[in-house]
Amino acid sequence: MSGRVDRELWLGTRAHYADAALYDHLYRRRREDVRWYAALAKARGGPVLELGCGSGRVSLAIARQGVAVVGVDLSRAMIERAEAGRAKLPAKTRGLATFQAGDFRALRVGRRFPLVVAPFNALQHLYDRGEWEAVLAGVRRHLAPHGRFVFDVLLPDPIVQARNPARRFSKTRLLHPTTRRPFVYTEGFVHERQRQLLVIYQWLDDLADPPRRRVVPIAHRQMYPLELEALLHYNGLRIVERFGGFRGEAPSEASESQVLVCEVRRGARRRGPRGRVRRRARRAGTRRNPRTGHPRTRYRCRRAS
Repeated sequence: MSGRVDRELWLGTRAHYADAALYDHLYRRRREDVRWYAALAKARGGPVLELGCGSGRVSLAIARQGVAVVGVDLSRAMIERAEAGRAKLPAKTRGLATFQAGDFRALRVGRRFPLVVAPFNALQHLYDRGEWEAVLAGVRRHLAPHGRFVFDVLLPDPIVQARNPARRFSKTRLLHPTTRRPFVYTEGFVHERQRQLLVIYQWLDDLADPPRRRVVPIAHRQMYPLELEALLHYNGLRIVERFGGFRGEAPSEASESQVLVCEVRRGARRRGPRGRVRRRARRAGTRRNPRTGHPRTRYRCRRAS
């Protein structure tokens, strides 16, 4: 992987979240997923662990339901905004939400949760199998017995993938929520088939000062349904329920999202608090060699009568 590609993915994971106030402004009308996750948390009970909590859209809604929640995010700007939102909660629910900056590829919270969630395409910032394996191992490490792991990712759209990279779409005029400067928002798309990567470029053209134009990339790994099922299976999880959106609808060709409810697969090896596999001796008489520490099996023989 070249330095250019590394920087492209680095920016595609971080640039979109550097301006937390603008982020919340752009997605202020996206509420259906927030209501769905909050209702799920209330039904299953807490505490809840949220991966990629961002500015607290979902975590704060969960806390308002009276459920304890821990939110983890890579962006310190997002964590600061989430903390500001927490400070505005009523006193009786303010202590239910906790936020910490961190990379959920190396997750260490030190406790288990009956519900772990990763809303709003957070896992699409995992770009290769190794990153997925690291996150899924962390999820299993933090799931309580009979716990659920719930997340959503976009269903790859061939129409979006085939859009002309030289064109811009979704032209909208906006005011920046803090500077009040007017700008025109547009989007561009570049699809890389070999890496299954869709880079969305957000163009922010300042109307008062055109040279202040900003281009913000968002890199999303394209995750196909059967690929997701295989990744989950071979990392010790299975899909319990699958939805095509946040109204309980079945997946279809018209679905925008894939919403998956998962649990630890029966027969999958459990991992200890530091990630070590805990194996039970299945044969009677299994011991360990005191010198090497390797399993040593003493077979029992039935005596002839």
